[in-house]
Amino acid sequence: MSNIRDKVWRTLADSKVNECFSSLVVKRYQKYDLFLNLFLVFTTSSSVAAWAIWESLDLLWGLIIGASQMLTLAKPYFLFPKYIKVFSEKKGQWQTLTVEVEELWHKLDRNAIDKSEVWEIYTDIRKRMADLDQTPEDIIFFKHGSLHKEAETTCNNYLNKI
Repeated sequence: MSNIRDKVWRTLADSKVNECFSSLVVKRYQKYDLFLNLFLVFTTSSSVAAWAIWESLDLLWGLIIGASQMLTLAKPYFLFPKYIKVFSEKKGQWQTLTVEVEELWHKLDRNAIDKSEVWEIYTDIRKRMADLDQTPEDIIFFKHGSLHKEAETTCNNYLNKI
């Protein structure tokens, strides 16, 4: 049983890392979207208020307004809402899988399940994990190495509590 036991444990760790990673990606893109929107709101509202000081800081205001116009045009291509939607869904699915794998782990740890049933559940979970590892073709997936390290740290803290 130790072979399947190791596999289930590694699967639990992998699932938890992916759950944490998805959550961190959502937060990152929510921040990007918020900061972009706040910048655009600030530049739009300040450009109206800036008429009084336009002459003294014309280059600065020109750069700010030019940047805001470029960002307004480019905003649909950033795909922040799409990243948020995709990874929010993935987070929920990874969370469900993590709970299922943890339940399997505890059953296995207590010898409350027979080996053939463990293999059946494990195989089903692995297939679902493979599906979750896919990202839609219409988004560009970035590695986000620092987020992955943070997710691994969070996962290790979680596993130490089990």
